[in-house]
Amino acid sequence: MLKTQLLKKFGKFKIFKKSKTRNELEEKKQQIQETKATFVVRYDQLDKLKAISYMERKMIKNVLEEALSLYIQKYERETGEIVLGFVA
Repeated sequence: MLKTQLLKKFGKFKIFKKSKTRNELEEKKQQIQETKATFVVRYDQLDKLKAISYMERKMIKNVLEEALSLYIQKYERETGEIVLGFVA
């Protein structure tokens, strides 16, 4: 049957997707270990970040993650590995 025939015969219908349990969502959050943070950014840099994100078809957070990873790698090459634990 065509979609319109189905709608005429059965009326409106909804398709329910299997939702993830709370435990599955918590496990996924723990694996990724992301946090929300607020930063002050120059307008021109933000505009360029948005343009890169659009052109690369990536989320802004993923473009930022890539940029931060590259910066941290460069910093550690020049100054040595960063040891965490004493920074709050």
